[in-house]
Amino acid sequence: MVIIGLSVVYKALDNLGTFQKWLGYQPNTKAATLIFGLFHGTGLASKILEYQIAEDGLLANLLAFNVGVEVGQLLALFVILIVMGYWRRSPNFMRQASVANIIMVGLGLLLTYQQIAGYIAST
Repeated sequence: MVIIGLSVVYKALDNLGTFQKWLGYQPNTKAATLIFGLFHGTGLASKILEYQIAEDGLLANLLAFNVGVEVGQLLALFVILIVMGYWRRSPNFMRQASVANIIMVGLGLLLTYQQIAGYIAST
């Protein structure tokens, strides 16, 4: 889904303060999180359609899949919060964070391009 790459670009630009500079206001972070979360969830859920799941175990498999996704997200968040806590204490954090966000803009654009190119190639 193209929206996943675009959401990476959006958040990196948000972290850089680009919307405040360009538009003169800060978009609602909670609304953006909700909207992009719904799209990410839809994209992930559409991947499960590719699996051959027997109908008699469909509900159990869907529940197991979703629990696994949520547990994975919580574990990743736990690690990220620890790493970010240490990184924020670094005297070079702001400069490094700016560079990291610029890289994320580039990677998000690359992901968006790959998704669009893949879609065009498959049609």
